[in-house]
Amino acid sequence: MSDPIRILIVEDQFFFRLALHSIIDARPDMTVVGEASNARTASELHSSCRPDLTIMDLRLPDGSGIKAIESIRHRDPKALILVLSNYEGSEDIHRALQAGAMSYLTKDASGKELIQAILAVSHGKRYLPQGVGAALASRVVDDELTGRETEVLQLLALGCSNREIADRLHISENTARIHVSRILDKLLVEDRTQAVLVAIQRGLVHLE
Repeated sequence: MSDPIRILIVEDQFFFRLALHSIIDARPDMTVVGEASNARTASELHSSCRPDLTIMDLRLPDGSGIKAIESIRHRDPKALILVLSNYEGSEDIHRALQAGAMSYLTKDASGKELIQAILAVSHGKRYLPQGVGAALASRVVDDELTGRETEVLQLLALGCSNREIADRLHISENTARIHVSRILDKLLVEDRTQAVLVAIQRGLVHLE
């Protein structure tokens, strides 16, 4: 019998982490070798535990799970990462895969699907459920937002006016207005409210 798949769990919610641990430990071919509740500990544990696979949440108390993935993959380019997140936006999925994740599941996935994903990723295969694949396929790749436009969009989501955006970003009000206009064009919407709704749905911004 081959050695069990050694798994590191990175999840800040204790009871959800406990549930994952239970699902994995019920399998003779898998074992949990470490648990982390934040990005810093995740990176440290990955270096010390050397897991075969890491299950990564994207919302962590000390930073983005994307940054944690990038940090782990920088140290170990062959690290296998499976994302398990509440975020369902196409941008979240794209960023996670771009950072090096091999699979992306939402937290409403069944235990059976989680096991399927773990087995696939442990063999170096990408695993994307149908819903995740559809969201990724619908992502608009043309006319992506610039870094500055993303900053403006985040401020729009916070309810800032053009003047407030200008003040916060140290730009002129006219420049802020131009950025907002370009954002509306790129997101194919008519007003600021629609832009924010689309941005939240796609995962371009997060309000929490």
